[in-house]
Amino acid sequence: MNESVFTILILVCLGIPIAGFVILLLLGFFGKEFDYLQIENKKMEMEKELHRVEYLQLSQQIQPHFLFNSLNAMLSLNRLGRNVDVEHALEEFSKFVRYKYTEKDALVPFQKELAYTSHYISIQKIRFGDHLHLKYEIDQNAEPTYLPPYVLQTLVENAFKHGLEKKIGRKELTILLKRKGSWVTLFVCDNGPEFVVGESPHLGVGLENIRKRLTLIFDLYTEVSISREKGVTIAKAVWPYTPEGRT
Repeated sequence: MNESVFTILILVCLGIPIAGFVILLLLGFFGKEFDYLQIENKKMEMEKELHRVEYLQLSQQIQPHFLFNSLNAMLSLNRLGRNVDVEHALEEFSKFVRYKYTEKDALVPFQKELAYTSHYISIQKIRFGDHLHLKYEIDQNAEPTYLPPYVLQTLVENAFKHGLEKKIGRKELTILLKRKGSWVTLFVCDNGPEFVVGESPHLGVGLENIRKRLTLIFDLYTEVSISREKGVTIAKAVWPYTPEGRT
């Protein structure tokens, strides 16, 4: 055996244990990396579940206000002896309750939300009669969008509770849905008296509820705000255009 062959054998004998040791280290590393990924995935699943629970709690939080306000509107009709109107209002109210106990999705079509909210508006229309004037401006490019349930309802409810119920004479409610690029904007406007947000606790709670739910649902830009321009209160909600109910 010549010297070069002997040298190669020595190197091979030394290299095999070293290679084995390196392989064991790599296996340990990849095993730890795999465990780390499993932990991260589990953490993400837990966070998603916490978000889902928080979202459901927020959705349930706003529903009692709608119930109480609807019942108060019907009580007002009853005190005035308008029994036929009370019966009609109860029919609209029953349609709302049916929606409330069947709607479980995180996102619903805008048309479904509008149809649901129309039951509340119908009760108010019965209550205020010709004093209440409605206006709808729905952008066809925005109409297919999905949104969290009760967003429109909350904005409309606030418009009545904190504005139109206190307005003497002509009461105007306007609902606008517009789309600009990848974002949709919902406006609910009323000509009720000016208010201070701090003096209307539920108004603040309602808007904050919408803001939190939009943030939980969408990873992109969202906005919820309220302003006053030329004697009109404007509530606004912005979210990404979502035509298929998926975020």
